[in-house]
Amino acid sequence: MAGEAGGFVTGEAGGFMTGEAGVLAMAGETARAGPTQLTLLAAAQIRGLIIDGVLLPGEKIRQADLAAKIGVSRSPLREALRTLESEGVVSYEINRGYVVARLEPRDLAEIYRMRALLESDLLRSVSPPGKETLCALARHNRAMIAAIDAADISEVLRANREFHFTIFELSPMNQFKHEIHRLWQLSEGYRTWWWRLPDARTRIDREHKQIIEALRKFDLERLVQVSNQHRVAGHEGGVVLLGSLSRAGTASGRHATGQPGGGPVTEAGRVPDGH
Repeated sequence: MAGEAGGFVTGEAGGFMTGEAGVLAMAGETARAGPTQLTLLAAAQIRGLIIDGVLLPGEKIRQADLAAKIGVSRSPLREALRTLESEGVVSYEINRGYVVARLEPRDLAEIYRMRALLESDLLRSVSPPGKETLCALARHNRAMIAAIDAADISEVLRANREFHFTIFELSPMNQFKHEIHRLWQLSEGYRTWWWRLPDARTRIDREHKQIIEALRKFDLERLVQVSNQHRVAGHEGGVVLLGSLSRAGTASGRHATGQPGGGPVTEAGRVPDGH
């Protein structure tokens, strides 16, 4: 049976299901769920739609359409939106209603700094991976590379999440994992563009394999070092600047490039990795 964990709809094997797959998984759950569970399931599914780029930063949430899409009534949907507002995932704007939250440059910079601090500590606490875990990481990386080749952004993001969170699950630090999950959710809508960079495929494949090798040798300082380099694409300490997310820019970016407002850049004018 599918369930809700850490803000995602999960399947039999515990893998994250977002977007359309999550909608299908949720259909059977709603028939059995009570009001509180319906709210949790609706919130999880909205997060998934944001993560998969179905709902983009700054986009107005049309409640009637969304309720029909995820299979709940307006009441649990409204409660779910209030929950997501308290988490900073959506915001309420006068005369527009609920919209997917838009991050300012300083917000995204803070999120990456918080991730660097939390993830570094968490990675130092992981237990030695077994052969099954190492094989799973290699499989997730192969799936991600195949998705890049196929230009399947939803699968790219899913495989990337599976890769990194498989590692995070080796740590006993549950509160760290919960907060890292939240930070990924907040910034996921700004990571629909980085895989288009010319060297993205080669670099990501190389760095993921370096991360796997550090885990295989159980060299935790090397693991932290490679992960930090991977996260910021070699531009540590750069101040992240977002492209303008004006309403017109968001709409044109969605139809023209699939990128919210053209995507963030660093002070040097380079686009960061966005992992």
